[in-house]
Amino acid sequence: MTASALAMMLGACGGSGGTAAAASTSTSAPPPVVTPSSGTCSNAVTVPPYQTKTSLPFCASLSTAAAGSDGVGAENGKACQQRSGFDIVAEMGAGWNLGNTLDASGNTASSLADETFWGNPVTTKANIDALKKAGFSSLRLPVSWDDHISGEGKVIDRVWLDRVEEVANYALANDMLVIVNIHHNKGWEMPTLANEAVAKEVLTKLWTQIAARFKPYEYRLIFEVMNEPRVTVDGVDDWGGKAEYYDVLNRLNATALATIRASGGNNARRLVMLPTYAAAPGEQQLNGLLLPNDKMVALSTHAYSPYDFALNQKGSAVFTGQAELDALFQRLNTRYVQKGTPVIMGEWASTDKNNAAERVKHAQYFARGARLAGIPTLWWDNGNLNWSATSTDVMGIFDRRTNSFTHQDIVDAIMCSVK
Repeated sequence: MTASALAMMLGACGGSGGTAAAASTSTSAPPPVVTPSSGTCSNAVTVPPYQTKTSLPFCASLSTAAAGSDGVGAENGKACQQRSGFDIVAEMGAGWNLGNTLDASGNTASSLADETFWGNPVTTKANIDALKKAGFSSLRLPVSWDDHISGEGKVIDRVWLDRVEEVANYALANDMLVIVNIHHNKGWEMPTLANEAVAKEVLTKLWTQIAARFKPYEYRLIFEVMNEPRVTVDGVDDWGGKAEYYDVLNRLNATALATIRASGGNNARRLVMLPTYAAAPGEQQLNGLLLPNDKMVALSTHAYSPYDFALNQKGSAVFTGQAELDALFQRLNTRYVQKGTPVIMGEWASTDKNNAAERVKHAQYFARGARLAGIPTLWWDNGNLNWSATSTDVMGIFDRRTNSFTHQDIVDAIMCSVK
């Protein structure tokens, strides 16, 4: 599909505005999904089917072995089809990040209270139920581990790991897909030659424990080995990188993947997300990426694009970056999706500049462009809901204290774009 074709197919989606009602008390059954009516959305578009063509039911277990290269196995004496990475990605739909929560850090009084240290409330099942009801079908669970490890073995505090698993289960109980990752850290994962041995050691020790804990979980649980691996010099992040960093990162990705695979069971075929340098989707970073020969990996990338509109608080409040987004999705689609590697847009958003209508335009164009390229997206919600003339990174669209959406128009734009 050409970039111009992508642009022509990006239809407009209407937003209803207003605020969602507070979610009711959660029950054992997933809450009903509420999506915009067909009248608020443009006509559906045809997306090339990248998932497996089969008349067989999918195997219930990731561990079910295939008899041949066609991925056909058997459970309870009946033939079934193994899920491919594309089969799993196809179920992700619209996603949401539980940002600035389990990835928060720095509470010296009680590291186990990190969850609320950056200003967000304790996450509840009702929060995740409200997201599911609104139509979100995947949850990215950013997790920082450094405050919760001890000793040479980097042993993860059991209480913290229990909490991560508990929140993951809030979403899994709603049949949502969940991404668990290693998010912020204290510099140990910097992909330099000088730091490579340290980074490999810590990655191996952490992923050995995380993989063991989530080993029984089925395909809806996805691992992301790192967040935005990059080099920091004198407190300044190098977001572009260079050949040395790319080469080291390739080896770190391979080390983390091998550790997960070696844990066996469901982890032998679990979908694993591997990032580019800084999770950047630019030509330079993609050219430096070498993915391992593994059919169950996905490219992990982020895009706050166009930067001047989406991330630069002092930049333009008017969305005019359609051509840039066309090129972005065309690049990811032709280089990866069409060649057999799924791509997951783990973070995207736009910061509030008191420009609601323009943010809706951006959301519908971004979400629809990604959808046409076969790429699921997960909105970065850091819980920052309050715009002011001096605020930055105002990307919250869901009030976790009231279980209501503060930007229902953006939610509607996203939902109709992934239909």
